[in-house]
Amino acid sequence: MPVLLTLICSLCVIGCGSSDSAVTDGALFKVDTLVSGEIVIQNTGDPHWGSDEGWEVMEEMRYGTGIGEGTVLFGQILSLDIDGQGRLYVLDSYAQQIHIFDSSGAFVRTVGSKGSGPGEFESASAVDVSETGEIWVMEMSKGQLTILDADGNYLRTERVNTTGWDYRPYLGGFDPIGRYNAMSLYYDEEEEDTEIMLARFDQSFTPIDTIAIPESPVEIDQFEHNDSEGGSYSMPIPFQGSFEWVFSVNGNLWTFYTGTYELVELAAGGMPLRRVTKEFEPLPVTHADREAVQRRFDWFRQQGGAIDETRIPRNKPVVENFFSDDEGNLWVMHSEPGDSGSLFDIFNAEGQFLGEVSLSFHLEIHSGVIVKDGLLFGVTEDEEGGEMVVRSRIQK
Repeated sequence: MPVLLTLICSLCVIGCGSSDSAVTDGALFKVDTLVSGEIVIQNTGDPHWGSDEGWEVMEEMRYGTGIGEGTVLFGQILSLDIDGQGRLYVLDSYAQQIHIFDSSGAFVRTVGSKGSGPGEFESASAVDVSETGEIWVMEMSKGQLTILDADGNYLRTERVNTTGWDYRPYLGGFDPIGRYNAMSLYYDEEEEDTEIMLARFDQSFTPIDTIAIPESPVEIDQFEHNDSEGGSYSMPIPFQGSFEWVFSVNGNLWTFYTGTYELVELAAGGMPLRRVTKEFEPLPVTHADREAVQRRFDWFRQQGGAIDETRIPRNKPVVENFFSDDEGNLWVMHSEPGDSGSLFDIFNAEGQFLGEVSLSFHLEIHSGVIVKDGLLFGVTEDEEGGEMVVRSRIQK
């Protein structure tokens, strides 16, 4: 078990009382407290873990491979969840079914099927399991949430204001403190515009409140073209970075802009609580990178658009996505893989950089990652590109 660095330090006031600054032993990170109450953690690139510390992720088994009775071959995995008994629920988009496995990895049953009747799905985008074991299946494009019992029997359908659109991967679902979050459309009369909000419900689907979805602090630059017939075309310029967000362990929201490697914890009302950065070496855009994105420009050029190569960044983000585990630690995925598979920077819940963790396989974060009781569940691919769920144990 690594020993986390304890902040035992004196505070010194910096300039007119604008912030409090604390420098830790060894200067591995610096902590500032702004007058607004926001905490700013600036990490160096040096890990807190020593050479004999750190975590090791050991693969235990895979679901969706092998031959034999009860074997499940997945088409496209969109979502997964774990219940209180350690059972795994996997939503297969192609089959529109949910495959259930027990805590030992044995296949239990499949529930749901394609169709428009009760307990059937046409556009299921997420599966979640309630505290009572009910299976909640979201169909955004139909504006409905189907609720099944633990055996997969149809119970009821709840309406959600999402009809006509979809979002994959689905960012709603149960948060770590048990509230169900539904991505919903709301019309703002003052702005005369429709915006996406998170409608929050309790375990019986009784409404609690509605909060705004985090927005990127950086506007994505685009190539634009207007033709002589009034048509307007645009295309994002590559290598700018992306904006991601997840629920924090205490029910707040963590956001992440990969372009500047900045993590921000937000309260439900959008107020910044904690801002985390880490020093990094720029990652140059290679000739191969530029060649790889040229195909994306073909459609834009066919519409008459021009690509200004000088506007393409020379460096690309060193990280690409992240997730939070059941202890509040943040796993930030490198954009370049490690020697054998995915490589992550690990931060504790306070935002202190602990060190790197290397996986022996590539983890598809967009399909969902669950970390519970020392086990990591995520999606990977076999040598032929087939999707599987992998279960690994985190040794600390």
